[in-house]
Amino acid sequence: MYKDYKFIDCTEKYHSVMQFDKNKNVFVHRWYPFVEGYSKEFIEDILGELPFAPTCALEPFCGSGTTPVELQNHGIKCYSFEVSPFMHLLSTVKLGRKYNVDTFTYYVKAVTKKLSRTSRNIRKIESLPFGDTIVKKEQSKKWNFHDTAIDGILDVRHAIRTIVDNDDYKNLFTIALASIIIQASNMFRNGKCLSYKKGWETRIFSRKDIHNFFLDRLNSIFTEDIRIISKQNPSVQNSEICYLGDVRKNIQQVPDREVDLIITSPPYLNSRDYTDIYMLELKVLQLINSYEELRELRKNTLRSHVQVPYGKVFPIANERLKNSLLEMSNKELNTWNTDITNMICAYFEDMQFLFSEFAKKMHKGGVIYFNVANSAYYGVEVPVDYIIADIAESCGFKVREIRKARDLKTSPQQSDKIGKLRESVIVIDYQ
Repeated sequence: MYKDYKFIDCTEKYHSVMQFDKNKNVFVHRWYPFVEGYSKEFIEDILGELPFAPTCALEPFCGSGTTPVELQNHGIKCYSFEVSPFMHLLSTVKLGRKYNVDTFTYYVKAVTKKLSRTSRNIRKIESLPFGDTIVKKEQSKKWNFHDTAIDGILDVRHAIRTIVDNDDYKNLFTIALASIIIQASNMFRNGKCLSYKKGWETRIFSRKDIHNFFLDRLNSIFTEDIRIISKQNPSVQNSEICYLGDVRKNIQQVPDREVDLIITSPPYLNSRDYTDIYMLELKVLQLINSYEELRELRKNTLRSHVQVPYGKVFPIANERLKNSLLEMSNKELNTWNTDITNMICAYFEDMQFLFSEFAKKMHKGGVIYFNVANSAYYGVEVPVDYIIADIAESCGFKVREIRKARDLKTSPQQSDKIGKLRESVIVIDYQ
């Protein structure tokens, strides 16, 4: 028999705050147009309902840094981990509070001057990102950037590299560059991947257009926020405990029994590889420089996609999971990837490991807010939220309730078999 959990429909409360889009005009968060994740209101809502004042938190899947940034704003220490070098850079830049408006203005003027006198052949001094589809080549049918656009980006990258001699500001300016990469490209983010914009072939920006996109970002959004930061004196600095790397390998950086709050939204079990979605930023910023480095990065991500082989993984001891897998195996359907069931098993194995580690890091009375979504494969819905609730209780936690946050659309492959999928917030106590 399955264990039953208290289930609450919180769609009215959570529907809007679970979308990062609400952060697009918010201080610091607006520096980069992140797609996935929740808004700052989600963090504030949690802090408002806690019966205690948390002193130390953990965010194992940092993403764009919403959790550690907002907790820092509330004076709460937060350990965080991020495997993507781009997302880690974004998070630490947003967490930075050492920026000074006068120094920032000095660098903006110096970079502006540098961009007014660019090298005719920038590719002799700044290398193109790796890959066969970055620019048009002989026999190319599609390419990521038109020549003038990528040259404009390389101009900006060169100016940052040669003019900005302070690492904090160099990283800050790099994020400003990152924020215009998709705008300058022929691509847009389309769910699980990058797709080509309609009419991209004739939508061509000049090098000067790219410079202006970058400088406009610096002179408007960044300048306004740096002016505010210059007047701040935060009581905690979470940038120093935001770690680059796989949380499964690095969680020992967190002392045992120190954490009283975990807020996180791990990659969903939806076959989405976030290295694909942010591939242009990783390449253009030279955070990955070869297919070997890309493969290594994918190996270190949570096992929620099929971009790398995992080897045979057996299901954990969970009846809900085993029944879902059994139902899938009974479906006589053509499948797009035979590694799906293996990925599902690996995902929950990772979750079991993480909750066993959470039990070591938390002290009694601590609370976890775990944001996940159910998945569907082969016409079978996988109750991710209930399976994770089972895992949490098997590791010594007590599930207080499962809150329905909103309904999500299914993939085109599942839409005729499954209606909508539930996104949930699991509230878990460590007693």
